[in-house]
Amino acid sequence: MQVDIYRDQDRILIVEDGKGIPRISGAGSVFLDGLTFERRVAIESLPTGLKQAEVLQSLRDKGFYAARQQATLTEVEIQG
Repeated sequence: MQVDIYRDQDRILIVEDGKGIPRISGAGSVFLDGLTFERRVAIESLPTGLKQAEVLQSLRDKGFYAARQQATLTEVEIQG
């Protein structure tokens, strides 16, 4: 299965390829503001940190998967 990934810095929306962004009303529609198409990938090649089974279940139940992501950077010291 191919999926389309829409995102910005901290939000991600995944929909099945060819389905387009679903119509979401109310406060949920605010989540969609500013998201841009990033790429199309096979469901097996989801971005790191996303659980394939969780995404698939959400696609079946709601027709989309939406989440907020947060990257954490940790500085390390390397001694030579």
